[in-house]
Amino acid sequence: MRKNIFAVLVVFFFTNTSLFAQANTLKLKNDTKNSEFTALKPFKLSSKADAPTYFYIAAIINPILVIEDKKVFFGLTKEVSFGKFPYGRIAFEYSYIFRSYNTSHLRLSYNFDFVFEAGDFVVFIATPGAGYFTDTKNNGWFLHGSVGAILATSDNFGISPYLRYRHTFIKDKLKSDINDISLGVGFMFYY
Repeated sequence: MRKNIFAVLVVFFFTNTSLFAQANTLKLKNDTKNSEFTALKPFKLSSKADAPTYFYIAAIINPILVIEDKKVFFGLTKEVSFGKFPYGRIAFEYSYIFRSYNTSHLRLSYNFDFVFEAGDFVVFIATPGAGYFTDTKNNGWFLHGSVGAILATSDNFGISPYLRYRHTFIKDKLKSDINDISLGVGFMFYY
């Protein structure tokens, strides 16, 4: 079962990347020449050097469901990341799982945001990622994928709701791999 999930993730993200081809226009910048608020104008990416740098922090502590050893646990998670479009971003995530053992999950990951639809106030994104996992007793690596949106609220600020699925491969073969699903909202600051 785990090999099937892994195979589907690999096939989806690495063979069908044309579905999420990088757009050369992001519509996140507001026209600040007028004193009145105007519709957001397209942010043209004439070169990768012109791409916005962004800082992402989870807006609130987001819920997470963890499936491990055929049991389901509830937890809370918080992520902070920094990146530059279209190069991706580095993220650090801490999750607290409500159970009597291994309550803290720590993750360090690289995430790549694919823009697949950009409008005047919203950008829809898909984000595959991979990284390192530890709960201080076990460690391993993981793959994840998320879908979400960036809702531009001003020149330098956006709100980003997302849904993420992740599969963590534990190095110790006697331990169960971990699956988790999280739903959250984050703040984005870009400049």
